[in-house]
Amino acid sequence: MLASPAAPAAAVPTGPPPPAGPLPAYGSDIRPPAVAASAPSAPLSPPPPTASAASVHPSASALSQPAVARTTPSPTPQAQTVAAAAGGAIAGAASAEATARTRLHRLVTAVARQQPRLSWAAGDRPDGTTVLVTDLASGWIPPGIDLPAVATLLDPARRRGDLHTLLGAVTVAASYTPIHYLPDPADEEPVPTSPRPWRAPEVEELGWQLNRATHWRDGLTQLAHTLAKAASRGTGVIESEIDLLHEQLAHVGIQVLDGYPDHVDPERVGDWQLLAAIDALVAGDRTVANYHLAWFLACNSTAAQGSR
Repeated sequence: MLASPAAPAAAVPTGPPPPAGPLPAYGSDIRPPAVAASAPSAPLSPPPPTASAASVHPSASALSQPAVARTTPSPTPQAQTVAAAAGGAIAGAASAEATARTRLHRLVTAVARQQPRLSWAAGDRPDGTTVLVTDLASGWIPPGIDLPAVATLLDPARRRGDLHTLLGAVTVAASYTPIHYLPDPADEEPVPTSPRPWRAPEVEELGWQLNRATHWRDGLTQLAHTLAKAASRGTGVIESEIDLLHEQLAHVGIQVLDGYPDHVDPERVGDWQLLAAIDALVAGDRTVANYHLAWFLACNSTAAQGSR
């Protein structure tokens, strides 16, 4: 049996194979005409500097800039009112303090003229009282001083310290020491005086206490004992005895002041206080007598214990 002839082979295309993927865009295969590059132009040279530009300082550019002005805001009327009130208060306080100090200086000068050998101080306390002290014996004021009417004296008690310590808490003060100059009294108005500042806590049985204190006091003369008894009993005293008492009072005072301020004899101070009490009681001034005797009892422990 004869085989049938084989089928002819399919023709194979000879052109390039079709590109894979999407087709290129229309006209993408057309190249634009080449443009010849033009020669680069020469750079422009800067203009030559002028003569005026060469003479300008480098800082001229900064000066030519507009200045920035800083302004301070003006205070409000309320702030001005507060500032004015504060300034007025400060000025008023300074003026009031100067006035108070001048017043105290007049008081101190008035008592220093009467006893310039002692140091004195006066001060205004916060409660309005004006305190007057010396540093002789815990703040005791010796006899023979006309005290300013506005002054307040310390109560009898043992104390230590200088003038300012004795004054205590004060808002303003003035002081005098024996080295200070005392102005002419004709240049100042006189200071009103009063016996009121001599008031002190009352000593019970004043006459008996004074008689007892002088009885055991060895530093006093017989005349002092005699006058103390007479004054406590209310009997009369002759003028010659009073004159002798004044001499003894002045003599003891000089002895105390001669040792002031570093060598004050407490015993002689006690004699001075007792003689001052006797002299005041003889004169009929129980307020002053009470003041000096109260100080004697406060500063002399033996006498104070014996009076209880």
